[in-house]
Amino acid sequence: MSRRFAISDTCFVIDWSYYRRRECLVELFDVVLVPEQVLSEVEDERSISWISLQLARGSMQLFTPSPSDLREAERLILEVASRPYMRRIDVPEAVCLVVARRIGAVVLTENRGALLAARLLRELRGVAVWRALEVIRESLMRGLIEARSREEVRRAFLEYEVDTSHVFPRRDLEEAVEAVVRCLSERR
Repeated sequence: MSRRFAISDTCFVIDWSYYRRRECLVELFDVVLVPEQVLSEVEDERSISWISLQLARGSMQLFTPSPSDLREAERLILEVASRPYMRRIDVPEAVCLVVARRIGAVVLTENRGALLAARLLRELRGVAVWRALEVIRESLMRGLIEARSREEVRRAFLEYEVDTSHVFPRRDLEEAVEAVVRCLSERR
């Protein structure tokens, strides 16, 4: 069985460190890579403590992008900036996208520019980009977060919103809840 990798940007890992069910992330993936550029942006104590614990456990790994990764990330930033219909991305998101494409990892981000780039740029086709919504959905579907009813499924998402002050788009939330409920009913 191949190993399952993810690579996280700054906003995702900071928000995720506040989620009461945050351990499901390191159960879902074999290793979550944290680029140096991401770690250097994390300033709050709670996030640093949680990331440090995961680094010590081996669930997360500090990642140093190669010079070619950084050149490619810079090129990607300029490519996105040249398209007026796209939202900008910064170095951490660009590094995550470039490395994920190269090693087949899932990008963990809430950055709309990164989500849009993965959808619209031919060079990023096939790169999986997950928000917290997808991580929670997948964790529920795999039983890493227990839920037996629609209310318990919804609660897992709403707890994230309460813990992080990050509100999911309602349509996306409803689709995720429905997908998990369907999965749970198929297991019965």
